[in-house]
Amino acid sequence: MRVEMVPTNWSCNQNCRYCTQRRSSDEASFVAPAAVVARIDAVLAKGAQEIRLSGGEPTLRRDFAALVRYAKSRGAKRVVLETNATLIDDARARALHKAELDLARVNLSGFTPRLDELTRDPGGFEKTVEGVRALLRAGVRVEIVAAVLASTLPYLEELPARLAKELPGVAGLCLTVPVESPDESELVSYDAAARAIAAVAASARRSGIAVRLDASSAPPPCVFPERAKVAHLFSMTRGARRRRNHEQLEACSTCVMSDSCSGFSDAYVARFGAPAIRPIQEDRIRRRLSMVSSVEDQIAREMVTLNHSRQPGAECFEHVIRINFQCNQACRFCFVSTHLPAPEEAAVREAIFRAGREGARIVFSGGEPTLNPKLFDYVRLAKTVTERPIEIQTNAVLLEAAALVEKLVDAGVEQTFVSLHGSRAEVSDTVTGAPGTFERTVRGIDNLARSPITTILNFVICQTNYLDFVPFVRLALERWPNAKLNLSFVAPSTDLVPRERSLIPRYTDVVPEIAAGMRLAEEHGREIVGFNSMCGVPLCLVPTNLRRYFDIAKIVEGFDGGEFVRADACRSCALQERCYGLRRGYAALYGDDELRPIRAPD
Repeated sequence: MRVEMVPTNWSCNQNCRYCTQRRSSDEASFVAPAAVVARIDAVLAKGAQEIRLSGGEPTLRRDFAALVRYAKSRGAKRVVLETNATLIDDARARALHKAELDLARVNLSGFTPRLDELTRDPGGFEKTVEGVRALLRAGVRVEIVAAVLASTLPYLEELPARLAKELPGVAGLCLTVPVESPDESELVSYDAAARAIAAVAASARRSGIAVRLDASSAPPPCVFPERAKVAHLFSMTRGARRRRNHEQLEACSTCVMSDSCSGFSDAYVARFGAPAIRPIQEDRIRRRLSMVSSVEDQIAREMVTLNHSRQPGAECFEHVIRINFQCNQACRFCFVSTHLPAPEEAAVREAIFRAGREGARIVFSGGEPTLNPKLFDYVRLAKTVTERPIEIQTNAVLLEAAALVEKLVDAGVEQTFVSLHGSRAEVSDTVTGAPGTFERTVRGIDNLARSPITTILNFVICQTNYLDFVPFVRLALERWPNAKLNLSFVAPSTDLVPRERSLIPRYTDVVPEIAAGMRLAEEHGREIVGFNSMCGVPLCLVPTNLRRYFDIAKIVEGFDGGEFVRADACRSCALQERCYGLRRGYAALYGDDELRPIRAPD
């Protein structure tokens, strides 16, 4: 979501010693309502989806609620008010709620009256606390913003616990680390900031308070000694806009997050020198750092995925509902943020009801959904809203317990889509990053094969396993003769999936193995499917009788979300309306010269 800040005024009723924005007065032309409205319109025209009304202190204006209402009416998906809340009472809080304010970000860098020394506003701390309480009473979502400074270091660690006790209901805590200040004695080194942030993160975990780092002012993760313990605080996106007056250091070139990080501010380096850093190398850390926004936003973004099943005679939309993100395997090509906490039960239930209202097929997924004890309740609920078969996507590791399969049957599961990425442990356990799970998955599939549940075995082709595809087909034919076979191609579809040739093979190398596997399956009267999905391969590369693909339903326009590109060869292809083309990530690695147009049959 593109975020833009719109200043409403630069004057403020506080005078924080570290603030670089405050001015003692405002020019009339700048604060005129028409001028603020024009700034809102300008950022919306440039594609802003979230508008942050800031200052100065916006609530010095009498029309701040009207500005919120205007931004929403002009199409802003999210409007945020940045405030010290000292001027907000119950009436003003209700006005903001009525104007549909999405979030109030309130500056509160500790829970102590000593903050008044920092803000130079006697009584300001108590007024801020009362303002937050008024916002919460009115139903306005509140996030607390705390600055990591020399003055706040002594009482930052206790802040999460005090918030949980004194201001229950706050949405979370955001930490900022200023690198410029009129009073430079307030600035702290990244070493000191990292220690404080780690302590706050640990305190927040104990107190049940969500905490994150402000992307516009946070030190990079490489300055933290224990990155795994603070990775959840970051939101880093590949190709994100570079921050002005920032540069990467020489060591940054070896960091796997270098394309998602702006490096270090010139102001910081000028004052403290280049910090000691440890470039990120671990893939598990890279995955935890890769988020588009806050944890809550990422959960909302990933919880439901829409899919379009285009099988002849069985065309329908599917809602893939992720009931948790945790997984007991660690495939490098997984595009799910497996470090996220599970969605709230109410959100999952609403997703189920929505799928039912829209007549969609319901698929439960994760992470690994069998890790969630609520899975069976969710399946039973889904059975009340749809007559379509209920499916779960699973690695079947826990299904080695036959009793768990029986519970799935009793709940109403009719189909499982099981990930198995090799014919033997040496291959499968390497792909999944979970030694010992191949044998457990095999036993789980054995149990499914003895049940009335339809089983589809899904093999995701990647650089590590594509030479094992034929042995996989042979294993499936011999051991699970009633299972269906599905082929997927590793998809560089999100920032979580490394766009590396060591993970993503070239179609030209893989196609002969696919062809051999398909011939083997056909010799036994079996079919391998999956080529008509976004995780398949371009239809012109499918090495079998292509005429049957002319019956696939057309792709809904815009359904790919712009993730795919068309080559010149696609323009004359008879299947262009039924084939997704190339993923952008694949085209960036290998180009599009492998594609060949398919001619319509006579």
